[in-house]
Amino acid sequence: MDYDPDLNWKDVQDGGFNTHIGPLKYARGPDGWYCALLLDARHVNFGGVCHGGVCMSFADVCMGIGAHSSLDRTPCATIDFDAHFLAGAKQGQWLVGRSTLNRAVSGVVFMECELWAGGRQVMRASGIWKALGKK
Repeated sequence: MDYDPDLNWKDVQDGGFNTHIGPLKYARGPDGWYCALLLDARHVNFGGVCHGGVCMSFADVCMGIGAHSSLDRTPCATIDFDAHFLAGAKQGQWLVGRSTLNRAVSGVVFMECELWAGGRQVMRASGIWKALGKK
């Protein structure tokens, strides 16, 4: 999966922590929610690959956007997160995430996410989000 410029990308503009790893983009696609981040020097570790914390934060944002949408835009919080690193992403590549909803029940949603860069899957993650209250 590569960055698709034809998706209706929007900038994540929530401020807070996301400004430290962004600018982040998101879009609703035919098979899930997408996020994109152009990796620069801030995102890589001393080995020249994207830092695992950046990948985990990015996957959390991507799944969180899907969870938030699935909960009718009710504020929500991550209550569980699991990640498996598969390959490295490099500076100058687009890190692209696709999150999908597995299940929603009683204000709790179960999400999955794949991260891709340079035509290779670099991480897969899953998580659980809980609705915090009214919009």
